[in-house]
Amino acid sequence: MFSYQRALHLADTDSAGVVYFATLLSLCHEAYEASLATVGLPLSSILTSPDGALPIVHAEIDFLAPLACGDTLLIQVTVPHLSQRSFETDYQLFLLAAPETLVARAKLKHVCIHPQSRKAINLPEVWRQRLITI
Repeated sequence: MFSYQRALHLADTDSAGVVYFATLLSLCHEAYEASLATVGLPLSSILTSPDGALPIVHAEIDFLAPLACGDTLLIQVTVPHLSQRSFETDYQLFLLAAPETLVARAKLKHVCIHPQSRKAINLPEVWRQRLITI
């Protein structure tokens, strides 16, 4: 499991003063990028790799409590499912000030594709080995 902290800014909120719904998925992706970097697989290396690309093919999120500017989140990232060609990342979002309070949960599914043909391919083994450690 990887943990990531992020304060919510005014730009993260909507006109009602609560976090805009798409913002939390973006924050989950920030946590995902940070988790990749910590296991030696920075996103920049994936984006320029001839060995594959990792588009998101499915995203879901459940909102359990409102969030506002000034709140700080603790985002926990896990990789509960890893197959030959795809993996899922799960996210649990907590208020840092009340870590027992789950405020949202999300799931993203990535599929490895060939950068030119865009057809599904097996994940490079080095990527698989590093994803297992998140």
